[in-house]
Amino acid sequence: MPQYIRIGETPRKHHIRFPRDTAASYKGEGLHYEHIVTTEGFDRAYSILYHRKPPTRVKRVELHREWALRAAAPSPLRHHHLKSAAIPRSGDPYTGRVPLMFNQDMICSRCRPATAMAGGFDFYRNGQFDDIIFVWRGGGWLESNFGRLRYKIDDYIVIPRGTTYRLVPDDIAQEDYLVLESSHPVAPPTASAISTAPPSSRRTTRRETLPCS
Repeated sequence: MPQYIRIGETPRKHHIRFPRDTAASYKGEGLHYEHIVTTEGFDRAYSILYHRKPPTRVKRVELHREWALRAAAPSPLRHHHLKSAAIPRSGDPYTGRVPLMFNQDMICSRCRPATAMAGGFDFYRNGQFDDIIFVWRGGGWLESNFGRLRYKIDDYIVIPRGTTYRLVPDDIAQEDYLVLESSHPVAPPTASAISTAPPSSRRTTRRETLPCS
């Protein structure tokens, strides 16, 4: 069951005028701008964000790159050992993802980034998939439009599609991830699914509690 969490200032009710200092506001309108974020429509879990500037404003839109996954040549069904630990470091936590397996539901990649950020692209947003990042090695901060969250080795970071975020590693040379991109929304496990068997429990589940500066 998702839990309600509030960070920063919010109005007393949803969908009402949320004023701010006119002199400091966008074009003197004296408002915060409400933004509802959801991955499956308004009848599922959602978040409400309040912006200092209209979130609909875009500085520019341009094509960064295009790429398509290519399946390996057809072959008889057999076991495979994917030795991904020796993949050379390349790219950043987003462009350095190397796809290992994929189908219509998900993409499984290994990522061993060489740099923290690509020049000019500080933040990333996956508009098609929910990201699940398993931290094989490393640690640092996840910064998003929802706040800041500390991550460390053996963490699973679940990032819903449409979330603007970046990873800020403590030491990029130690970062090593297994990344799952799911075409279906990823939800927290139910109480019955949290047992001694899965690698998830109430003790280890954390939420963002620090606002971004």
